[in-house]
Amino acid sequence: MLVQAALVAIVAFLASVDEQLFGASMMGRPLFTGMLVGAIMGDVATGVTVGAALEAMFMGSIMVGSAVPPEVYASSTLSIAIAINAGTGAGSAVALALPLSVFLQMWRNFCYAVPGSWAGAQIQAAIEARNLKKANLLHLAVVPLSLGLPSALLVFASLYFGADGINSALNAIPQVVLDGFNVAAGVLSCVGLALLIKIMSNNKILPYLFLGFIAVVYLQMDVIGVAVAGLCFALIAVSNMKFDEEEDF
Repeated sequence: MLVQAALVAIVAFLASVDEQLFGASMMGRPLFTGMLVGAIMGDVATGVTVGAALEAMFMGSIMVGSAVPPEVYASSTLSIAIAINAGTGAGSAVALALPLSVFLQMWRNFCYAVPGSWAGAQIQAAIEARNLKKANLLHLAVVPLSLGLPSALLVFASLYFGADGINSALNAIPQVVLDGFNVAAGVLSCVGLALLIKIMSNNKILPYLFLGFIAVVYLQMDVIGVAVAGLCFALIAVSNMKFDEEEDF
């Protein structure tokens, strides 16, 4: 059991740092980690089946702009392992993955807000001092390790000591700490929206951003409706554009 727990924790670590180290290769998605966890625990079929169920649930869980989705990587890895170990199938995995993903996303928000902000300042200073080795080391170490190591330890402790032990540890976290995570999540959303506005700070493009904001906040449109409306606006804008033949050539 010790070896299995350690190997599954390694899978959770690699899945958690996928976006930071491997360029969003998608190897951290449940459909992929389910196969690995199943192979480690001797039941590939169940691992793939449960991974597919979680993938269907988290299919649209992608960070876009200021939207912060639940954590998919370590939460899915742990849920798949527990489902295989308990023999309860995809139902229990889905029930466990959602609350665990919300908690781990709060931790990721904290890592982006605190270690990530510190690392960004240090990287900027290193670049100004022309110390690229230090900048690369900070870029490849601070945020990935702060995300990956706690996730791996959580998965290992949950599998090795059982779910009761990890639930007791989570319940022991002071409410003020959880409130701090919530505040950090809100701040990150504001920062993400500000960065988006900065990128789109063009008089011809910026109105579309505010139209999307009005559609979501005041018209209560869902994401699909806003996306379709955005596509229509884009098609209208392109069809009304006038090109010079020489410029086209």
